[in-house]
Amino acid sequence: MAASPEQARIPAGPVSVAEPPEPAPRAPARAFGTGAVLASAGLIASFGALGLNSIAVARIEGPDGAGLVALCTQVVVIAAFVAGVGMRTSVTYRVGAGLWSPRSAARGALRASIALGVPGAALGFGVYLLLRHSAMSEFSPLMAASLMGALPFALVWWIVPAVPLACERFEEYALLTVAAPAAVLLICPAGALVGGKTGAVIGFAAGFAVGGAVNAAWARRFARRQAPGHGPDQGVREAGGFGIRAWVNDLFQFINVRPDLFILSAYWGAADTGVYAVTISITSLVWILSQPLASVVLPRTASLDAAGTGDPLNAASGPQASAVRHAVLVCALTALAVVPMLAIAPFVWGPGFGRIPELGLIVVPGVALLGVARVMVAAFTGRGAANHALLVGLASFPLTVIAYLLVIPDGGDTGAAVVSCGSYVLVSVLSALLFFRTTRAGARDSLLPRRADLDDYVRLARRIKGGLLARSGRL
Repeated sequence: MAASPEQARIPAGPVSVAEPPEPAPRAPARAFGTGAVLASAGLIASFGALGLNSIAVARIEGPDGAGLVALCTQVVVIAAFVAGVGMRTSVTYRVGAGLWSPRSAARGALRASIALGVPGAALGFGVYLLLRHSAMSEFSPLMAASLMGALPFALVWWIVPAVPLACERFEEYALLTVAAPAAVLLICPAGALVGGKTGAVIGFAAGFAVGGAVNAAWARRFARRQAPGHGPDQGVREAGGFGIRAWVNDLFQFINVRPDLFILSAYWGAADTGVYAVTISITSLVWILSQPLASVVLPRTASLDAAGTGDPLNAASGPQASAVRHAVLVCALTALAVVPMLAIAPFVWGPGFGRIPELGLIVVPGVALLGVARVMVAAFTGRGAANHALLVGLASFPLTVIAYLLVIPDGGDTGAAVVSCGSYVLVSVLSALLFFRTTRAGARDSLLPRRADLDDYVRLARRIKGGLLARSGRL
C-alpha cells in the first residue's frame, strides 16, 4: 500500500536488519518534458565541449592527436564504469523510489567515489602495464598515471549528478554534468600547445579532476542542508546489490560501443583510430539526444511505482510507452540531421579525415535503434527489473568482442563500423523484447509517435518561452 502524503513527509527512524525500511515515495513534481529538455541541455553541452576539444587538438596535433584524445575519453569513462559498480544507477533508482535520503545519497556518493576510485586507479594502471605494448601502446607511463590519478574525481563527476536527477533538480543536474567536459575544453588544448600529446593527455586528466572537484563541492553543500534529509538513511553497501546487477548491463552496453577503439588502435594505429573515433562521436549524437529521456524515465518510473496505486504491473506503462515514442521521434529526426554533419566533418577536422562520411553511414541505422533501446532499458530498470538489464549485457557482450577481434585485424575501421552497427541492432532487439514483456505495453502504442506527442513539444516550447519572458520581466 502506498504511503500517504503525511507519512511520506516523516523521516524514517532507525531501521533494524530484520525489518527493511519502507519507501518514502513521492509523486513526480515536474513535467516529464521539462526534465528531458533540461537534462538534454547538460548532455548536449557536454557533447559539444568534448567535440570542440577534439577539433582543437586535431588542429594542433592532427589525426594522431584526435585519436589519442578519443582513447583518453574511453579510458576515463570505461574506468569510471568499471570502478563505479553501478552506483550511479543505484543512486538514481533508490533516491527516486524514496528508498534513500538524498542527503545520505550525496554523502554516500562521495565516500563511494574515494573507496572505489583509489583501488580502481591502481587496478587501471596495472591493466595499462599489461597492455602497454598492444592496445595501450599510444600512452606513456606518465599519460596513464595522469588518467588513473583523475579516476576518483571522474567517479565524483559520474555518480553525484544522479542525486539531483532523482530529486528532479534538473538545472543542477545539467550544470554538474557539464562541469568536467567544460574544464577539459579549457585545459586540454592548452596542454597540447605547451606539451604536445603528453600535455594534451595531462590536460584531459586535469579537466576531469576540476569537474570532479566542482561536483564534490556541490555534494558537500547539498548534504549540509536540512531539506534534503527526507527519506531513510542507508549506507553505500545497502545500495550496492541493485547497482551491481544494473552495472553489468551498463558496462556491457558501453563496451559494445567502445572496445573497437582499442582493438583498432592496436592493429591500425592512432591515425585510423582518430578518424573512426570522430565518426563514432558524431553518430553518437543520435543516442545522446535520447539519453535524457532514459535519464529522466528511470527515477520517474521508480517514483511512480513506489507511490502508484492500482495494478502494479501497468501503473507506469503509460509514461514508459510515451518515453519510448518520444525516443523514436528524437532518434529518427537526429539520424537524418547527422547525415549532413558527416558530410562537412572532413572540412572541420582537417586533412586526413575524409573517410568520416562513409563510416558514418554504416553506423547511423544501428545508433538510431540503440537510442530507443536505452530508453527501454531505463524504463524496465526503473521498475526494479535489473536482472533483465543484466541479461541484455550478458547476451550481447561476448558476441560483440569476438566479432571485433575477428573482423578488425583485416577489415580495419570499415569492419569495426559494420560490427558496431550489428551490435547495436542486437542490443536493441533484446531490449525491446524485455521491455514489452515487462511493461506489457503494445508495440504500436510504444513505437509509433502520435499527433499528441508532437503537441507535447509545442506546449513545452510555449512553457519555456513563458518562463523566459517571466524571468526577463523580473530583471
